Amino acid sequence: MWDDAAMTIQEKQNDAAVIQHYFTIGRYEAAAPIIENLLRENPENAMALFQMAVVEMSREDFQGARELCREALRFGYDEITGYHFIGSAYQHEGKFTEAEEAFLTALEKDPVNGELIASYGRLMLQAGHDQKAFALLEQARELEPYSERVNQFLLDFYFAKADVKMQQEYIRNVLKTSADEVQNLTNMAMFHVLKGEVKEARECYRQAFLLNPEDQNILALLEYYDSLSHPLFSPQHFIEKIGGPAVVWIAFMVIALLLQSLNLYIPLLIFAVTYILFTIYTWIAPLLYKWFVKGRL
Repeated sequence: MWDDAAMTIQEKQNDAAVIQHYFTIGRYEAAAPIIENLLRENPENAMALFQMAVVEMSREDFQGARELCREALRFGYDEITGYHFIGSAYQHEGKFTEAEEAFLTALEKDPVNGELIASYGRLMLQAGHDQKAFALLEQARELEPYSERVNQFLLDFYFAKADVKMQQEYIRNVLKTSADEVQNLTNMAMFHVLKGEVKEARECYRQAFLLNPEDQNILALLEYYDSLSHPLFSPQHFIEKIGGPAVVWIAFMVIALLLQSLNLYIPLLIFAVTYILFTIYTWIAPLLYKWFVKGRL
């Protein structure tokens, strides 16, 4: 009997470890069958109910996620974490009033929770209340200066405000406080972007995607920076560096008129054909990239 009990405890510990591992790497669907099995064994398992709420959030079923979280609260799950989660679920749907109510409910229970205050600040930023957002985020930083979440939200704030100096500072802060390798790589990519280092940014996104190939946002960024750094787009990069298509057109007209005024018709013809071919190439380059390059990481 004792052996059976010990085995059951070991199995539950193993399940908990596997679920935590899947959550850490963002593979929520892989954790779902294990959580569902736990709930079949005990429908009042508060932890499993909350974990299933997280899975539903990943599926973008925000209402279902909130309902499961409230069930978890009913069976004794931590109220601060629970209401924090409910607020985030409302926030994802753009229901800022309901999200604020949930965050304030959690703050009533723990008014000096830095990560919770940071989440509230981020909500205020999304709702357009910049001064309140900044005050809340600064309060969160004072309470938890080494929190990855707090520093990440402050970084989001400075990106929203286009403050390059502070963006670089908080990217460094996040890199110091984060243990999440994927997040560190994406932040490092942003750091390279700010410095105009496109190839280095692309490499960071490539490594992040290899670590988490299910993240479509990282894939989209990788494809974007891959195109920016690919030789097929060198003419576009050249055009951008000299001022854009309008500058190229003006330069073409000036040179063409100069050649015409000098009666240099053969050079004018060669120059015009070259310009036309150059223009056609810039139009078809994205198609060539899509056909021959896209998808090669």
